[in-house]
Amino acid sequence: MRLMAHRLIGITVLSLTAAVLVAAQEAPKAPASIAGKWTLTLVTDNFTANTTLDLKVDGQKVTGTYTGRYGSFPLEGSLKGRALEFAFTMNAEGTATLMSFVGEVAPDSQTMKGKATLGEMGEATWTAARPKE
Repeated sequence: MRLMAHRLIGITVLSLTAAVLVAAQEAPKAPASIAGKWTLTLVTDNFTANTTLDLKVDGQKVTGTYTGRYGSFPLEGSLKGRALEFAFTMNAEGTATLMSFVGEVAPDSQTMKGKATLGEMGEATWTAARPKE
């Protein structure tokens, strides 16, 4: 009986050791890489806008430029893992409008998508992709 208990303990220790080694070998998930230029499509009930983003990333801080129909505007936000948030104030025909975006970066960092709040213009969905060269 004792011999059987020792063998069972030995097998359990080996199994746990193997599980720890496998877990230690898994690569850590790299944060999304979003720096650079993007084409962004913004869709509302009333219009669709094709715009661009030029993003810079420093740790979790995101900065850059949104360029659309009413010009270029500096943006700020954050990137935590693949979760992205950014905002900017746009001057549209003399009216300052806060544009807030939340979304997720695809695992391959080639596309993004999410939802946006466009001040009095309402809600929108958005998608973004790396421009084709």
